[in-house]
Amino acid sequence: MPSETIETNSHILVTIACLSDNYAYLLREKKTGAVALIDVPEAAPIKAELDARGWTLSQIWLTHHHFDHIDGLPHLLPDYPAPVYGGADDAHRLPHLDVALNEGDNFQLGDTRIEVSDVSGHTIGHLAFFS
Repeated sequence: MPSETIETNSHILVTIACLSDNYAYLLREKKTGAVALIDVPEAAPIKAELDARGWTLSQIWLTHHHFDHIDGLPHLLPDYPAPVYGGADDAHRLPHLDVALNEGDNFQLGDTRIEVSDVSGHTIGHLAFFS
């Protein structure tokens, strides 16, 4: 499965196929070049996409603790160190968590304000990120 790219006036979103049936996402702010990685199922395809584009990571966002969303993180961080954001309720199950987030929190990706929403259901502590 090849990656897919969607561009808006302000951002580039890259969908990266991982494992046999999962995805990771790169979100790049055009103005500042800040790049967020959303979930890390496996490291190799993410590294390949970052290398091909010449991008570095500014942040890593974890939506929830399931292995198919976090297992690549220890293999990615040595080459792409970036702060890891994830749910405070899931902090005990999220590896390398630097920033613990709760419903209603917000933070910046470059000039873009990112808001945090708790969407527990699939898992307890599942987060969604939006701007």
